[in-house]
Amino acid sequence: MALWRSRDTAYRVSTAGVWLRRLGVGSGLALLAALYGWALQGVEFDLFSIFKYGGKFFELLGRMYPPDFSALPQLVRPLLQTLQMATLGTFFGALMALPLVVFGSQLVVRTTLIYWPVRALMNVLRTIPDLLYAVLFVAAMGFGPAAGVGALSFFACAIIAKLTSESADNINPKPIEAVEAVGAGKLHVIRYAVLPQLFPAFIDHVIYVFELNVRVSAVMGYVGAGGMGMQLTTAMEWRNYPQVLTIALLIFALVIVIDLVANRIRDALVHGIGLPGPLRLLGVGAVVALIVWSFVSLEVDFARLARGVEYFRNLVWAIVTDPATEYFSLAVQRMVQSVQIALIGTTISFVLSFPLGFLAARRHAGMPQSVAIGMKQIPNIIRAFPELILAIFFIATFGPGPLPGVLAIAIHSVGMLGKFNAEIVEKIRKEPVEALQATGASRLQVFRYAVLPQVLPEFLALFLYRFEINVRAASVLGIVGAGGIGSLINEAQSYRAWDIVGICLVVIIPTVMAIDFVSARIRRKLIEG
Repeated sequence: MALWRSRDTAYRVSTAGVWLRRLGVGSGLALLAALYGWALQGVEFDLFSIFKYGGKFFELLGRMYPPDFSALPQLVRPLLQTLQMATLGTFFGALMALPLVVFGSQLVVRTTLIYWPVRALMNVLRTIPDLLYAVLFVAAMGFGPAAGVGALSFFACAIIAKLTSESADNINPKPIEAVEAVGAGKLHVIRYAVLPQLFPAFIDHVIYVFELNVRVSAVMGYVGAGGMGMQLTTAMEWRNYPQVLTIALLIFALVIVIDLVANRIRDALVHGIGLPGPLRLLGVGAVVALIVWSFVSLEVDFARLARGVEYFRNLVWAIVTDPATEYFSLAVQRMVQSVQIALIGTTISFVLSFPLGFLAARRHAGMPQSVAIGMKQIPNIIRAFPELILAIFFIATFGPGPLPGVLAIAIHSVGMLGKFNAEIVEKIRKEPVEALQATGASRLQVFRYAVLPQVLPEFLALFLYRFEINVRAASVLGIVGAGGIGSLINEAQSYRAWDIVGICLVVIIPTVMAIDFVSARIRRKLIEG
């Protein structure tokens, strides 16, 4: 009787546990459905309108063809200016990031009074969107590439410092302890024990940010920061669509070339491929020549740059210390819409990039190499076009509002997620796949029980990471009319109402930091299981 009762109790507990798990899953799905319903309503997402007016997008593309290559001579200079801005912005950003990385590492600085303020500064710099930096520097330095260089420098500094500081936390502490043991000072520890370990990762991150800066500098001209963006703005305002296509193709070609070269260099660094001495010297000479050429061609005026940076510092201080608190509620509403734009756009891109990741993976079972190679080019082509350019095209199709922002985020993110999803699929372990195939399982069963469990956690982690990035992107798309808090920033900077920009920063910074914090915790849980 006692044994029967214990079995009955165990059965009841097990059944209750199953029902509780089902209740938890059901509640989670209900909350998720409510979240997406709220977000879809907030961005005015309407499939009927997309299908109804989507044809206008292809009609717009048709009006752009053929491209106006007769305008090439007048576009070469802005195109080179875009490259030069990216070069100098990355160079200055790397110089600014290096001390932040060193003093933001607990292995180097064991004083919390230094470590935590440096870390906080790095986090704040990273939360400010790239185009907002451009708006502030144009206000401080006036129209032209100098403002673009300043904005790109802070943008590059934030990302390089963040990425390299993560590498700094994982360096080998033994060389540091050895140098300290002989009584060396802090500068010697940094010079001989820290920097040699950080240098490969630092260069890798600088190259990665240079790729980003080329894309960003191509559109910063929209707010007056020089480069191809100013040409694109003028062409769109005059409805010179053939020239718009020419500019877009030139930006695309520049980004593709930079990506190809940068990826080869980064692969060599990652795999530790040594280069002969003469070739290494040639590479260093080419980089130095590019920096010097950019200095000379952009006619960088250090006195003006210093005045601009000082004015920028005073402007930011005035913005932060005296924000227009009466606009706080409106800023929060617009920021909520930016988050909704990012959520829906990222979700659409996740759905579209999910199959693309398998089709573009060369090592995926049963996938012909020719198909994989062809499909792999799709995300490469898509991600070459910045969100801002896509948003401008969608605004011309659907009119101003959050919907063009959603579509711009979705299309651009397909390129980014598709590329990384394919890399995840190519790294799956073969053993579970081969084990199921040996039992005679169907391809669907192999996918369901051997492939999907390996890739889904990383796919979801990548979705969350992309959502973080897209929140920042959605925060400034409103500058071109694509909804969100960027629309309020655009209205404020038109009237030079910097106190309103200040309240927007007060809302953007903690929102982005909170999303980054929560997302990082969830991603770690997904990856570590």
